[in-house]
Amino acid sequence: MDALNPKSLVLLTYKNKVLLMYKSNNSIDEEKHPWCLIGGIKEKEESFENAMSRWVEKEMGIKIENVEYVSDYCYHARLTDDNVNKIQRAENQLLDFFTLKEVKNLFLSNTTAQFISKYGALI
Repeated sequence: MDALNPKSLVLLTYKNKVLLMYKSNNSIDEEKHPWCLIGGIKEKEESFENAMSRWVEKEMGIKIENVEYVSDYCYHARLTDDNVNKIQRAENQLLDFFTLKEVKNLFLSNTTAQFISKYGALI
């Protein structure tokens, strides 16, 4: 992560659950990868809200609106029924919803674990 252009994360929630992503390198990848929030680095001159929308559309094929600022590099958006019905998963990618209790039993990326420990009340 570049200190001048750090990665931001978006917490996507739906009906008291959080959406997490799991990616593997290929279908026979046996390495254990962490579950994570969707995130990325914004382009120059791009707002963080637009960057969040772009990342979600790239990873899930849906457009989100009403992205809320939580803290530096942390955002939140509530998914609608329409969003959830239109989610598209890429090859070797899992997207699933978890309650806060279920999240505590998952292998999470460090940044996702930190975000959820601070802002889990948003779920």
